[in-house]
Amino acid sequence: MDSAQSKRVSKACDACKLRKVKCNGQERCQQCSHLGLRCVYSVSNKTRSQGKRGRIITEYKNKTSITPVTSPPILPAIAGQVALPQRGPAVLFPGELDGAASPIEPGFQYDQSFFLDLVHDYMEGVYPVQPVITEAELREYIASMDVDQELRTFVCAFGACTLNLTRAGDNRTDEVLHNIETLTNYAISTLKPVYKTFRSSVIRAMSSMFIHNCLMTMSASDAAFHYIRDAITAVQLLRIDNADTMAQLPPPERSRRQRLYWQAYIHERFVAILEYRNAILPPLNALPEADPNIPLQVHDGFLQIIKLFRLLDPEFIQNWLGSQGNVTSTWIEAKTKELDGDEESNARELANLSTMQRADLAITREWLRTLIWRMAMGKSLLSSKSSKECLSLLFPVRLSQNLRQQVTSMSRHDIEVHGSSIVQKLFEITDTISDVLIHVPAATLEETSLRIDDFLFILDFVLQFPTLDTTRRGILLEKLERLQSLFPEVVSNASSPNLPIELQSPTTDPWYQVAQSKIGPDAEVDPAGLQGLAPLPYMGQSQQLPNAHHHAATWNHISRRLSMAHFPVG
Repeated sequence: MDSAQSKRVSKACDACKLRKVKCNGQERCQQCSHLGLRCVYSVSNKTRSQGKRGRIITEYKNKTSITPVTSPPILPAIAGQVALPQRGPAVLFPGELDGAASPIEPGFQYDQSFFLDLVHDYMEGVYPVQPVITEAELREYIASMDVDQELRTFVCAFGACTLNLTRAGDNRTDEVLHNIETLTNYAISTLKPVYKTFRSSVIRAMSSMFIHNCLMTMSASDAAFHYIRDAITAVQLLRIDNADTMAQLPPPERSRRQRLYWQAYIHERFVAILEYRNAILPPLNALPEADPNIPLQVHDGFLQIIKLFRLLDPEFIQNWLGSQGNVTSTWIEAKTKELDGDEESNARELANLSTMQRADLAITREWLRTLIWRMAMGKSLLSSKSSKECLSLLFPVRLSQNLRQQVTSMSRHDIEVHGSSIVQKLFEITDTISDVLIHVPAATLEETSLRIDDFLFILDFVLQFPTLDTTRRGILLEKLERLQSLFPEVVSNASSPNLPIELQSPTTDPWYQVAQSKIGPDAEVDPAGLQGLAPLPYMGQSQQLPNAHHHAATWNHISRRLSMAHFPVG
């Protein structure tokens, strides 16, 4: 410890003394590291200001931003590296001062009470899946938003994201939608430009992450992609993947930044799959460390979702994009085994989680199974001779049964709180199920009826989400119309049933070609549960059917069920 430090009259740095908050006394204390302040330990015995914390933070930043640096700024990339003092006054552009105070713009209609009212909803519906900014920190930022532009930007982004994720159904009113868009636009317009004095922070990364979340729901995919990359840049500048840098942080802050990194990783991997983009953020070598400052349930649930998204490694992304990929039966089986894990271990890990967390994990797991199956389908790897479910043409049919059971046991709120991402996953699953129903007929009408019932249940469930965009809604409704056209109502009698000649797909259909190339036109039902690929028993009108009335009744039941399914277009 140098001579200046040995003469200190207090263990608190100047910034913490001014703000009257607890200081941990480290070379760069936790409070200054979090707020992006210069951490200086002075021998001055001046009386501390009694002003508001927010004004004090701003005044302190303004005072120290153009003075020589006496302590390292935000943990240098190389251990031991110390920033050089500035050579003299620099020309600064408006807003370039780190955290420079800025009066609230005329017409800004949201006061602190508006955002304080959202804190409970944030802790219940946002924090468990994005566990970075704690309730205490959030309240402190709201208290300082009137005098600190960067904090005001973050608070508006937090407000928009909280409304976006926690207002669904009848609560998602026109006023709520207006507030989400207004707050998002304000956060975008006031996000601090990156000048040469820019220093990254957790707040900057989370502001961009919240903006990304809202833009995804608005179907503004290009803008959303920009802000997830902005968040990733902020994360990378924090050197979270550098062991020496992270070693200088207290354990709670180190764990929090690890969670921030993984959150950015998860968001980017989802966008990579959804929009067929490359991912640039590699996974960390380890999961976030335990943090006594967050609930154990939140920590455990976040670890489980990380484990699922770790499956989306570079090879998975390349295979999905179809660029230099190598999708083989062996790879499909290995990925499926990795996804399934150990059943008993999975049950134990889920037991202590909330229903909201379990909903996210269950639907994400089924979504990942669908992705793997689609890649196998694209490479014509599906076969009736395989005993592996992941290589069966009828896997999505069984998936629909499982998904129906799962969503029946969940509340809609537990699912909707995950925002547009969970809706996109449900869309991918439902779209895949509809393709199989259309192109791969079942062996019996009874089996067809059961499949249709499961599909209509899931379709109705998905179409009720207000965040499902018009394009995807239209795709699902077109699939429904296709199914309705395949099952027109018929009139029959015992001697001459007026059933269609065949229910198979036309020979020009690519799905039909794939199926027939694997099983042949005269394949027999095998024990792998692939009877849906065999030709149906009623192939011609002249053939006498012993249960003609029964078949006609079942057929008409399917037809009526489909014809009664009507959903609004938008």
